[in-house]
Amino acid sequence: MLSTRTHKLGFPFSANLRNELDDAFSQMFGKSLNGLEGAYSPLSVWEEDSQYHIAMDVPGMKKEELSLDIQDGYLILTGERKTVEEREFLHNERRYGKFKRVVQLPDWADPASVKATLDSGVLTVVLDKKLEMQPKKIEIQDVPKSE
Repeated sequence: MLSTRTHKLGFPFSANLRNELDDAFSQMFGKSLNGLEGAYSPLSVWEEDSQYHIAMDVPGMKKEELSLDIQDGYLILTGERKTVEEREFLHNERRYGKFKRVVQLPDWADPASVKATLDSGVLTVVLDKKLEMQPKKIEIQDVPKSE
């Protein structure tokens, strides 16, 4: 039987339904949704003409607290969001602890071109497309006229 968490303010469940479902999943199967542990780092992925972009929210984290690796066609972000101090929360929806996000890279992404920046709590990773996969403008030739 699943237990229902009651917050100090008397709410039968938090405003963050994802946390509640993640907790229930953890109790049933011993791990959290998407293989996440503790903190959660949402992300967006998009493609532009010659690049592949990944943006991950990591609010309040410093680059020294994050690790970014590429292995076997996967981009792997790991980190740990630590609490500033031990405290008794009246209500808390912020997630703390270790986390890991894994993004499968498309075959056309060039892992040698990876660049990463951290700005205002958003980690942005950009990979170029392999040269042979980038759009190329082809000039149309005139047919030579015979005399």
